[in-house]
Amino acid sequence: MPRGHDPFFGSVVATQLVRAGENATLPPDRETGKAQHTLCNVYSEMLLQICRDYPGLPDPRTLTMGQVRFFYEGLRSELREHTKPRPKPRKR
Repeated sequence: MPRGHDPFFGSVVATQLVRAGENATLPPDRETGKAQHTLCNVYSEMLLQICRDYPGLPDPRTLTMGQVRFFYEGLRSELREHTKPRPKPRKR
């Protein structure tokens, strides 16, 4: 990616993802401390999820950020349910 795009695509975003049954932000990188909850990382994950769950989507390359958020919001409650931690079964 050309350097000129780093300030935009590397910007931290407020849009939350669903992790472990809750809304979450990506933690900073453990080694460098740099923010990982950036536009590129967050929207890439959201796009992958909606492509998986909505096979009838138009060409993903043509979706706007607003459309990606719209479809992801439609999945948010399901993602919370399917990703929340489950108690481990007890050994017999």
